[in-house]
Amino acid sequence: MADSSFIDQSKLRFKEGEIVYRKGEMAQQMYVILSGKVRIYVGDEAKGDWVEELSKGDFFGEGSLLEAIARPATAVALEDSELIAINRGTFLRMIRQNPEVSVKMMQRLAQRNRELGIKVEKGEGNIAAAPATATAAKAKAAAPPAQPSIVSVISGKKFAIQAHGALVGRFDPNTGIHPDIDLTEEDPNLSVSRRHARILCEHGRYFIIEEQGVANGTYVKGERLAPGDARELHNGDRVGFGMVVLFFEKG
Repeated sequence: MADSSFIDQSKLRFKEGEIVYRKGEMAQQMYVILSGKVRIYVGDEAKGDWVEELSKGDFFGEGSLLEAIARPATAVALEDSELIAINRGTFLRMIRQNPEVSVKMMQRLAQRNRELGIKVEKGEGNIAAAPATATAAKAKAAAPPAQPSIVSVISGKKFAIQAHGALVGRFDPNTGIHPDIDLTEEDPNLSVSRRHARILCEHGRYFIIEEQGVANGTYVKGERLAPGDARELHNGDRVGFGMVVLFFEKG
């Protein structure tokens, strides 16, 4: 999208948990991800509902190049990340010099809109969306929950697993990042890592993979997972994160 000299001049670095921009701020530039990951949250904090998780090659915040609007969401670095910042003037110069840039951006925007539309239609993702009518709201409230979950053996608390999957861990006060499934209250011994494991969904099947650098292990039916090993979860399986034990319920 730009030459190396421009990239060097426009490169920004964000630490894990650092806010790139916050909901409500006036937008001045868009960003392209060179490395790392960024999550787009619906609210003004790095917790709760989110709409996208982006990685190398993705861009975000492009609405600021089209009109002067406040940021509609909050962007947070999920890990140490390098971004290119592009303001409106630079973007217009890039288009004049290389019209293919705008075509590629429109193609990518169309693709992302299709993907988000499919997620909303299927009820996937972690997207906060108000029902269009009161009737729709009642129907949604009356529908039985279809999400699978993991259930604490000690407290009985259920932690829902979103259709896209979930990061399991503990709240990190240093970065302010909440994992999708926060076991902080279940783990007085601090045996669960901040980023402990991921539960992924593929065609209705659920798999668990331990994150890198976990000290106290991840267990399925008492067997410790090897690093990088993806283990399928079945209804009733006992799952351990450090000293915290839960059961998987497929729903």
